[in-house]
Amino acid sequence: MSRFEKYLIEAPLKSKGWDEDSIKKFEKTIGKKADAKGFFDACVARMKPKMGEQAKGFCAAIKDKKYNSTMWRGKDKSKKDAKKLTKEHPYKKGD
Repeated sequence: MSRFEKYLIEAPLKSKGWDEDSIKKFEKTIGKKADAKGFFDACVARMKPKMGEQAKGFCAAIKDKKYNSTMWRGKDKSKKDAKKLTKEHPYKKGD
């Protein structure tokens, strides 16, 4: 997947409509909060029939938006570590 394709997958979250309220509503659809363990897998399972492999990028972007950072990503990272890193490395203004 090219860098451009990855941007296209995550770009809709930056468009109008994906804010805290819409993410809360989406969390209810999935049945887990975006910063809870298991959200990513549940989200991908729910969205994959509609989006195919793009579901992974979409669900990661939802978590990015919830944390306001991409620093939550990484295997075996505890919720405590993820929260600490996302506070230390938030999105730059304008992202």
